[in-house]
Amino acid sequence: MSDAAVSSSTTFASSEVSVAWMLGADSLPGHVDPEHPALIWGSEERTYGQLRSRALALAAALRAKGAVPGDRIGAHLLNRGETFELYFACAYAGLTLVPVSWRLTSREIEMILSDCTPRLLFTQPSVAEAIDGPASELGIELVTLSEEESGEEYERMAGGPEVAPPFDRAEPQLILYTSGTTGRPKGVMMGHDNITTFALQQAVLYPEMDSTMVMLIISPTFNTAGINEQSIPTFLVGGTVVMFPSRGWSAERMSEHIDRYGITHTLMYPSMLEPFLDADSRRPIGLASAKFMLSGGENVPPATLARFRRRWPHIKMMVGFGGTENGAVSMIYEDEIDRHPGSVGRVMMGRTMRIQDQEGNPLPRGEVGEIWVAGPSVVDGYWNAPELTASMKKDGWLNTGDIGFIDADGYLYLRGRSRDLIISKGQNIYPAEIENVLSENDDLLELTVVGVPDDEFGEVVCAVVVAKPGRELSADDVIEFVRERLASYKKPRHVVFLDKLPRNPGNKVLKKETAELAIKELGLPVATG
Repeated sequence: MSDAAVSSSTTFASSEVSVAWMLGADSLPGHVDPEHPALIWGSEERTYGQLRSRALALAAALRAKGAVPGDRIGAHLLNRGETFELYFACAYAGLTLVPVSWRLTSREIEMILSDCTPRLLFTQPSVAEAIDGPASELGIELVTLSEEESGEEYERMAGGPEVAPPFDRAEPQLILYTSGTTGRPKGVMMGHDNITTFALQQAVLYPEMDSTMVMLIISPTFNTAGINEQSIPTFLVGGTVVMFPSRGWSAERMSEHIDRYGITHTLMYPSMLEPFLDADSRRPIGLASAKFMLSGGENVPPATLARFRRRWPHIKMMVGFGGTENGAVSMIYEDEIDRHPGSVGRVMMGRTMRIQDQEGNPLPRGEVGEIWVAGPSVVDGYWNAPELTASMKKDGWLNTGDIGFIDADGYLYLRGRSRDLIISKGQNIYPAEIENVLSENDDLLELTVVGVPDDEFGEVVCAVVVAKPGRELSADDVIEFVRERLASYKKPRHVVFLDKLPRNPGNKVLKKETAELAIKELGLPVATG
């Protein structure tokens, strides 16, 4: 998609959906209390009245700086409330927000900025070094916030006159950059329809979504879980969003936030479940205020989830499956989790899902294949990448890149990412199946399964694990544990012990980096081609 393809002719007053609806045109929606806290981070807080007023003022300031409908605005920030002020400012001004990961190098950032060409870019001192050079070379104006506060320039923008209606509406509302298989980041275009549909689905399907809820955002705001999935549904119902700091996650620190702010809802990545149980074994963690937790984003080991639910039975748990390009696809809730262990649920309302082979033929129930989805949350494609868009979407259907099967009752079971599939001497081996077994081993704190090269088999299973403190465990112990529970060809041929697994800012295990570490530890040749 190019600049010329961006819609800038419609307005907020039109019949088309706009994210700005959540804060209203002439005033806040009737169910939203202007004095109720909308955002809390660090020592800062914004009420809904303040959030709306500041977003409208920022919209006017962005226009005054030369931004016109369809332009992009970059946000290279740690987890802080100004990101959401800019989010809604862009919605009012007909601009597209582009969150840029603060974890990236200058080279990676240069590729993103060259691709989306933002009119203006917001950053802060602790992460600005990586972006100063690329922004200068590309002639992009920077607004640098203070580290703990908004800073003078930003405050002048947020405290000025408000933009007047009619409000412009541009597509997409967001561009989120993800890693590309070609080595270049790819910009996922998220439209107003995509975002609003998903927010409405959550408000309907998730429990106790109302103005009394307090949502803890643990994901970075350059990730869809942080910028969309946890936050926007909360704003829709008039609840409070609390932002967890970008650095220094631990189970103890997250539990402190839950207690301090009376958190009722949050996302709990599967890789966080075991650290919580481990921390609780050393010092009891109550989580008294928590009512609901959603888990997903990676394989959810049934044994670990069962132990977590037994320890904190007052928290309603849901497991979901989805992605940046397609939003939430399926969900499984409470007692269903017990009846269908390992499943990520049945397809959500407003979605269609099917399993097909590599030739595009639909597969019957019970057969493993590629997961394809369709529905209003499926994005239009990738920014400035029509060929990539064409490869991911066919006749409105999106290839999620995941593999799995649907059982006779309509429940989806994941077998991993297509790229993570291990093919060993012609046998398809799914890492998630082995990870689920290893999660039953009480001696392991962290674990993942990857494929590593092998002269005879082409590729073999490698378990990469972190033992719990004080536990003694050998490679043979790990291999035998799997061999006793799965077919012999699925057992690990190698076991690598690490002090910790490589993870992204959302605490998800980085499979590619883990495989590279394993290959190095084992002294194996690096695969080429």
